[in-house]
Amino acid sequence: MIAAKDWSATPIGAMDGWPLPLRTATAVILQSPLPMALLWGPEGILIYNDSYATIAGPLHPTILGMPVREAWPEAAAFNDGVLRAGLSGRSLTFSRQDITLYRGGAPERVFLDLNYSPVPGADGQPAGVMAVVIDVTATVRMEEDLRAETLTLETLNRTGAALTSILDLEPLVQMVTDAGVALTGAEFGAYFHNLMDETGERLHLFTLSGARRSDFESLGRPRATAVFAPTFRNEGVIRSDDILADVRYGRNAPHAGMPTGHLPVRSYLAVSVVSRSGEVLGGLLFGHSATHQFSERHERLIVGIAAQAAIGIDNARLFAAAQDANATLERRVEERTEELTRVHDALRQAQKMETLGQLTGGIAHDFNNLLTVIRGSTDLLRRPGLNDARRERYVDAIAQTADRAATLTSQLLAFARRSSLTPRVFDVGDTIRGLNEMMAMLSGAVIDVDLCLSDTVCLANTDVSQFETAVVNLAVNARDAIVQQNTHQANGQEGRITITVEPRDHIPPVRGHGARRGDFVAIAIADTGSGIAPEHMEHIFEPFFTSKGVGHGTGLGLSQVFGFVKQAGGDVTVTSEVGRGSTFTLFLPREPDAHPLAASPAAAVPASAAGKALRVLVVEDNPEVGAFAVSALADLGHDPVLARHAQEALVALGDKSHGFDVVFSDVMMPGMNGIDLAHAIRRRFPTLRILLTSGYSEVLSREGAGDFALLQKPYSIDGLADVFAGPEPAGV
Repeated sequence: MIAAKDWSATPIGAMDGWPLPLRTATAVILQSPLPMALLWGPEGILIYNDSYATIAGPLHPTILGMPVREAWPEAAAFNDGVLRAGLSGRSLTFSRQDITLYRGGAPERVFLDLNYSPVPGADGQPAGVMAVVIDVTATVRMEEDLRAETLTLETLNRTGAALTSILDLEPLVQMVTDAGVALTGAEFGAYFHNLMDETGERLHLFTLSGARRSDFESLGRPRATAVFAPTFRNEGVIRSDDILADVRYGRNAPHAGMPTGHLPVRSYLAVSVVSRSGEVLGGLLFGHSATHQFSERHERLIVGIAAQAAIGIDNARLFAAAQDANATLERRVEERTEELTRVHDALRQAQKMETLGQLTGGIAHDFNNLLTVIRGSTDLLRRPGLNDARRERYVDAIAQTADRAATLTSQLLAFARRSSLTPRVFDVGDTIRGLNEMMAMLSGAVIDVDLCLSDTVCLANTDVSQFETAVVNLAVNARDAIVQQNTHQANGQEGRITITVEPRDHIPPVRGHGARRGDFVAIAIADTGSGIAPEHMEHIFEPFFTSKGVGHGTGLGLSQVFGFVKQAGGDVTVTSEVGRGSTFTLFLPREPDAHPLAASPAAAVPASAAGKALRVLVVEDNPEVGAFAVSALADLGHDPVLARHAQEALVALGDKSHGFDVVFSDVMMPGMNGIDLAHAIRRRFPTLRILLTSGYSEVLSREGAGDFALLQKPYSIDGLADVFAGPEPAGV
């Protein structure tokens, strides 16, 4: 090839006149299997081998022997730089040089690995440049394709995974639109919804990528043009290399093309988004301002994206429908629940009223019985000619009936947890031992009472009197159950009551409440009696409920037990088996080990005051009770003065001429109550003796009387005389 060419017309002349360095360099490139070329002299006369001729393509052999600038005019500037560097003695290397060539007349992007080395002439100075030219375009394209495919797969996988988890329609479609722009290389993309909106129209812009929403919204709604409409009729993919030259473009009035202000679209690609049912949900549209940007590969990609979008949109719509159904169901459940709540509240109110009616009926029944005795006795006392024995019998009847009425109100207050407790720390075991003799007497000779008391000290802090009453009530019930059991047994075996006291670390679940952890004292009263019928178990603590015969029990004993333990911060449990007996277990909060407190020591009345009349300020808002208290104290030899309320009492105390020794005050009064009055007096007159009295007070039931003495109503004349004649106790 080189030998056949006439070199005489070239700047380097005929071959037989070539200098030795030129002939040597030419021989080297001809023998090399690599594409090589020699740029000789200042013009860079191009000499190359057969492998290089493949790169030259249709330009071979025209460019053989031409100056390199003329051979490759599109790379003239690049080759000028190579010649300057080589002829100055420098080597150059370029990896994957991106060059656009016009070998076939059209621009062609190629990638070349280039290596340039200077070739010395006869004088030893660089006379030419030897080039190794390797076309790596195919490799670069394969790598680019691989990266593109990898990106495509990653985008598709990421989009597919997201579409299975995103159930909110707008972010889901936005992701699809963004993915389509990324996969196709479009400058902008949009999804137009084909579903009817709130205006009753279709084809509204839903999501946008690569452009501002205002760029589209200012154009109004799209029209069903020859280019746009087929996408929403599911007529396949629409692709145009140049939409302006497309035969479908510009055929619709009034714009005859894109309206003014439209994005500069030249390359156009669109695909339908179709649901499982065949409904066209919308269309994905992509554009580019340059021509020939989309290929068949891009068509395949957006078809796949559209399929994923359809699945995601279907799922989102199903989820939205399910949410609506759930919301409707929840609303109906809520309405039904509210209705049931109203019904249950009404039922509870009815039950409450029924219970209140039973309670009121029971109270009325018992008090009417008591009032019958009192009224009858007073009528009989008015009869003339009564002898002393009969008169004393009627007076005793009135007194005993009054005591029973006081006991009844005390039990009712205990059930309602409104008793005026006077708590102190005491040893539960010692208290039970002190009750043992009385319980043995109550039980009778045929019933044994066994005590099982723990060696561990079990202290409680509550009202000792109420505690003893609760234990006695349970012992009496146990005795009656054993007597009833023996009545039904022919052998008449002896019965047994066992009282156990021990520490416990929890209260078991009871009456719908879960177990309570803590430090408790458990007092269990077990009997071998008749047991409790299952149908009676849920009613046994209700006031006036009794399974005993008429005239045997008021039905208030267990209600007192229940109210007391609840007010003391504990609880009561019951286990029973018909024919074998029952066990009632009281749980009270256990105090840390310490020496139990004895009853508060009496504050002695000064010796000078003992046995003499006291100046007493009576504070009572009830006129009848106030008049009775003044009269009774006067009969007892004291000098009482009545104040109708706390303010009047404070005014009287401020008058030093009265010289009061004792203040005897009711607790429950309008305005300042007796407790507050007592504290006010204690601050102003710290040495003045104070005695409180009450039948019931919310303050007392909640906080107790503190360190003030308390006389419970109803009180007897003897009780009144004792508290004024003796030392001042903490409570009576």
